[in-house]
Amino acid sequence: MSRRTRLVALAAAGAVLAVGGIAEAVARHYTADRFADRMERRLHTGLDVGFGPTPVTLQLARGSFPRVEVTGEDATFRRFSGVDLHAELADVVRTGEGLSVRDSRVSAELADAALADAVRTMTGGALGGAAVTTDPAAHELVVHAGPAGRITIGFRPVLHEDGIRFERTAVRIGDRVVPDSLAAQLLGDTPQELDLSGLPLGLAPERVAVTSDGLRLELTGGPATVKG
Repeated sequence: MSRRTRLVALAAAGAVLAVGGIAEAVARHYTADRFADRMERRLHTGLDVGFGPTPVTLQLARGSFPRVEVTGEDATFRRFSGVDLHAELADVVRTGEGLSVRDSRVSAELADAALADAVRTMTGGALGGAAVTTDPAAHELVVHAGPAGRITIGFRPVLHEDGIRFERTAVRIGDRVVPDSLAAQLLGDTPQELDLSGLPLGLAPERVAVTSDGLRLELTGGPATVKG
């Protein structure tokens, strides 16, 4: 093979690779947009969608996506706003109804500001100016209210049926513990609950943890269909 022939062959191969790379980039961008559109309306935020190392053009040809990752910031999730989330969907397949998913996992991070908004909502505005900090060692959220935040109310989040139950622990004014009977008169004696039933993809809460930054909620879902 002459030098000129080799150059022509290399140029042709380079052109094919370039075209293939462009086609892959276009397919990846278009498919990510389609996936994001299905979810952004529910979460009220922009999402980033990834499909792993396998070329999307190949996954489209097969009509299946072994692993889809979705990340978003400042999403709205039931009573919570300002939620950062990461979702992993396994074996996503195109069907006549839309998409089928073999299983899914979602990790949602709620920072202090998001928790403070949720507390205001759950208490009907009674703790409107409250701030929220966390005590991971005690697995508690600590609500600071009143003048100079001297009133503190502990809430321990626990999984309960299809949601989260926020069980009130100690109520303090400064260093003094308020008796339970008085705390019940002031704040009510029924723990607050967050209903998480009927979530998309059949997601259900699996674990809730208090972290140094806020609250982490992990959810899992089994086989499900996303219509549309």
